[in-house]
Amino acid sequence: MITVEKLHKTIKKRKILSDVTFSIAEGECVGLLGPNGAGKTTLIKCMTGILQHEQGAITFNSTPIVQHKKSIGYLSQQTDFKPWMTCEESLFFFGKLSGLDKEFLQGNISAVLKEVGLEEKGHYKVEQLSGGMKQRLGIAQAILHQPLLLILDEPVSALDPIGRNEVKKLIARLKKRTTVIISTHILDDASEFCDRFIIIKNGRIVGNINDDFQKTERKQILVKMGNVPKTSEALKSSEVEGVECLSPNTFLLTGAKELHLNKVVNDFAAKEMDITSIEFYERGIEEIFLEMVSDT
Repeated sequence: MITVEKLHKTIKKRKILSDVTFSIAEGECVGLLGPNGAGKTTLIKCMTGILQHEQGAITFNSTPIVQHKKSIGYLSQQTDFKPWMTCEESLFFFGKLSGLDKEFLQGNISAVLKEVGLEEKGHYKVEQLSGGMKQRLGIAQAILHQPLLLILDEPVSALDPIGRNEVKKLIARLKKRTTVIISTHILDDASEFCDRFIIIKNGRIVGNINDDFQKTERKQILVKMGNVPKTSEALKSSEVEGVECLSPNTFLLTGAKELHLNKVVNDFAAKEMDITSIEFYERGIEEIFLEMVSDT
């Protein structure tokens, strides 16, 4: 659906994006991850047509994305709602700026406010809304025209836990009916609803976290012990060659080859060691992300 190919962007003689290439299929919810200053917002602005890139191509269903602006919904980091306007007035104002028909807006604003959970707040002024409500109003503005592609730039970063939870639930509902791109640095939140992740650092794509990369590591096992041995060397065996202590009773065991849970359990039982929990170690999204963006 979306293809970005060999994209380059320079601002004030500074290279912001270099040879950026990736694609997103219809119906995916993709997280765009990267440290502050990585180029995420610049990339999004190029995709929405706010900024022009000097090299490369961005296509939407095989044609230039600039021809499909009406099919894109965009939530920026700071939506310029006027504090004295009501929610309904704000959506009508932005809808008209986007070229939407008056009759369409009158027939859809109530439905969109209901979808984002603000059906009873239509007559509230923006200044009366909480941070989470303002963000949901921003998403309402982005989906008012029923876009095929929804781009959200840091949708939960400035919210308290309650506001984050509200917006996360909304995103989970929206991803069922539209393609979504989410730029964020809050990894735990993104992992709840994103199907995969594209990692950007210093204006370049440095990795793509998908199911294959995030799969369980069969050479590592996480073990919790009831009776902890005096030394970690006691945990080594023909199956286990490396031991890392994660907490007083939790150890990460590493094998030279693929480990088998039953063999490890039997070996520990023979040594009269009490295992209270054992499982294959699964790398988290944060661990993979830090590995990709690390300078070492």
